[in-house]
Amino acid sequence: MGDRGRVVIPQAIRQAQNLRPGDRLIVVEDDSGMAVMTRAQLAAKVHANLRHRETSLVDELIADRRAQAQRDREA
Repeated sequence: MGDRGRVVIPQAIRQAQNLRPGDRLIVVEDDSGMAVMTRAQLAAKVHANLRHRETSLVDELIADRRAQAQRDREA
């Protein structure tokens, strides 16, 4: 990393990932470190993670709302 915070992506990686000058990249940080990806790559990663869930987010939300409504009725 340069003194102004700029990062150079090696040519071999730019070619393998089909990156072009001016492409916007997203830096994602998590417990294991950070990753640099395009918006399309991030969207694909999010979709893949959601596809592998055992329950749908909608079902979880509905169950949570019903449980909260029950607690409100009991209070």
